[in-house]
Amino acid sequence: MALLDKNRALRTLRRTPPMFELVLRGVDQARALSATDGPDGWCVLEIVCHVNDFEGIFAERIRRAVEENTPHYRSADHLALVEENSYKEQTLSAVWDQYLSRRRALVTYLEKLPAEAWDRTGVFADGVVATVTEMAINAALHEINHIEQAMKALGLSQPVDF
Repeated sequence: MALLDKNRALRTLRRTPPMFELVLRGVDQARALSATDGPDGWCVLEIVCHVNDFEGIFAERIRRAVEENTPHYRSADHLALVEENSYKEQTLSAVWDQYLSRRRALVTYLEKLPAEAWDRTGVFADGVVATVTEMAINAALHEINHIEQAMKALGLSQPVDF
């Protein structure tokens, strides 16, 4: 068994939404707009919109790796997406529901893949080659980073020095 395998990827993809949901529990639209992770940081709504947009990007990249021979991916401009998709004009509950729908679809898609598909690869703009397994795990790790960011914005975390 490999350290990073499809079972770990699927387990992690299933675990992060409930963690994020705990952080967002009781957060209304006004709080989602006012709570930021710093003076020039993102508000909680922007964080959730970003995670939602990238859920779609991760899913597209994974599907392309499965269906194409070593596709090349363009960089996603996360700052441009904030403006293009009018993050601050979106509704937290609608964005959250869309994110959950996208995550369910991604997990369902991955569950049906044959074992060999998990080793298919894609190439990122910086030349990094990643397998479907790595991309799936990266999607969950990306989300964990933003769960932490939302916790900071909501005052739910304290810095820890290591």
